[in-house]
Amino acid sequence: YSTLGRYQSNNYTNNYNLAVNLTKIRGSHTMKMGVDLRRIHYLLQNSGDILNFNAERRFTQRLFNQGEATAGDAYASFLLGGVSGNQNYPVYPFFRQWYFAPYFQDDWKVSRKLSLNLGFRFDYNGAPDEKWNRLNRGFDGGVTSPIASQISAANLALYPNLRDLKGGFQFAGVGGNPTLAAKNDLNNVQGRVGAAYQVNSKMVLRGGWGLYYLNPNNNSLQTAGFATNTPIVNSLDGDRTLVSGNLLSNPYPSGIARPTGSSLGAATFVGRNNNWYNPNFVTPKVHQFSLGVQYQTTKTSNLEVNYVGSRSLDLNNQRDYNIPSLDFRKRCNPLEGGSVDFCNALLPNPFKGIDAFRGTTHFTADNLSRFDLNRPFPQFNGNLLQQGMNGSQAWYNSVQVNFNQRVGGGLMLLTNYTFSKTVERFGWNDPYANIQQQGLYFNDRPHFFKLTAIYELPFGKGKKFGAGASGLLNKFIGGWEVTSFYTNASGEPNDLPGNVIQLKDPKVSNVDWKANQVRGWSPCVARQFNNGTVAVQPFSLALGCSANPADAAWLMLPDYAPRSTPSRSGQIRKHHAFTLDSSLIKSVQITERLRIQFRAESFNLLNHNYYGRDNFNTNPNDVNFGTVFPSLVSNQNSNPRQIQLGIKAYW
Repeated sequence: YSTLGRYQSNNYTNNYNLAVNLTKIRGSHTMKMGVDLRRIHYLLQNSGDILNFNAERRFTQRLFNQGEATAGDAYASFLLGGVSGNQNYPVYPFFRQWYFAPYFQDDWKVSRKLSLNLGFRFDYNGAPDEKWNRLNRGFDGGVTSPIASQISAANLALYPNLRDLKGGFQFAGVGGNPTLAAKNDLNNVQGRVGAAYQVNSKMVLRGGWGLYYLNPNNNSLQTAGFATNTPIVNSLDGDRTLVSGNLLSNPYPSGIARPTGSSLGAATFVGRNNNWYNPNFVTPKVHQFSLGVQYQTTKTSNLEVNYVGSRSLDLNNQRDYNIPSLDFRKRCNPLEGGSVDFCNALLPNPFKGIDAFRGTTHFTADNLSRFDLNRPFPQFNGNLLQQGMNGSQAWYNSVQVNFNQRVGGGLMLLTNYTFSKTVERFGWNDPYANIQQQGLYFNDRPHFFKLTAIYELPFGKGKKFGAGASGLLNKFIGGWEVTSFYTNASGEPNDLPGNVIQLKDPKVSNVDWKANQVRGWSPCVARQFNNGTVAVQPFSLALGCSANPADAAWLMLPDYAPRSTPSRSGQIRKHHAFTLDSSLIKSVQITERLRIQFRAESFNLLNHNYYGRDNFNTNPNDVNFGTVFPSLVSNQNSNPRQIQLGIKAYW
């Protein structure tokens, strides 16, 4: 159902920049040097949802912990008063950062045949701070939690591990911590080497290598404790039943939590979940390199073939931090001999009534699940996603071919073909077992073809037709030019559902990209329920799939089963990119000093729709699983055919 309401978001970035550069030519050397100094201010005035209510189907579905396409309805939950949501106290931080980069490059003409390009650059990408020290600096898993001393003796006897309760957020500028979000990385020294060598009058070899450092993202800007969300506590038994006193009519009977800043130390944000950033993060880097040959094939054409590659290292990765051990996870996963009911079982809540948890489920719930109580930091309600881990990598390899042909008679053809593959190691298939996800990068396109044609029409003075024309006749028939730009590229790899395995190749051999509902893979899904039973999904049966689970293309896994597939499939790709732009240009020399140009330009001349940014539906509980509706996609990446007319005067 549609949402109602909105919130304001006015975020500002101010860059103050001082750049100095110098060029010195001395003999066969052209030397360029300089420095780039920046002061960056990033001001967030994003209120978020000050008050938010969200009705979901889970309180009216058949199974409390597993969704089904034919069970539950969000509006029915709303009529019962069963809503989730939060009340938000925002912080409007003032982040600041320094950037400093001196550089030097020498373009050296060693001989008539050999040229070298030698470069050096140092990037200082300073870690950010916040003007009023409202910033986290990581999470300390070894700090003693003050919550341990507030747990009753009876609960400590029931849970002896809580006597030595550890873990808490750290704050910039507090307790001896620096005021920065992370340490400064002072090792960003970059070298660049390039060379061009003329083998003979028709052939040139070129190659190069460069090391570059990438700008970090904004994940380090964490403000846990200085902004707070008070969630609606709508269930005390893991969403099995609604709390009668916490319905929409009175969603916050215990009041609203207010930000405490850093005053609570390691007790900050207990009962809640927040991301945190590794303070030892180092700046990611990429090695880029190429080697190629350019050859003059005829007097009017040349061919260029290059290998171009890169290796990106220390890229920003993230991982669930507050999760139980692998051995415990195996006791939850039916595929490993465990039981979902064992881990979902409710046990007495040792944190109930402790004031530091006010406004959270931990404060009011009588029970917590066995899984949550076996987290290494059970006082926090969630996975505490650790960001800035430097554990990700990417590889790019390509062969790039360029062919340029001046056909004659005013016609020139420029063609380019790239064959490439981009692979990433990012994210986790199974963080419990330390197994990373490895597969295709999200915008991998193995084939990319471009063709540009420029044609000066053979009419007018000095041309094939009307060579002797002059005066008004030449101004009318001469000066015409047609250009066309054509591209055709493979579709990007489609995301794969995260909680299924492939029993057989699900790909549809002949995808009808013009259909109202485009199907990219088989809809035949079998589901293994948490109790071990397996059945084909009802929507799959309605679409003609066999009722025998062994015939299904997909098997939906029970809870706690780890992911076993990469994030994307190279065999199942989204809509391919195809574009043709064209223009007709007419130039008229009115006088020696005045020239008029008329342009008729068409973009997407063939009116080809492209929706290749949208994935096929990856929800195996949805009747539209494996399909996309071109008319409803969120990103039509090309406009309908557009024609524009223009006129310019040059004098």
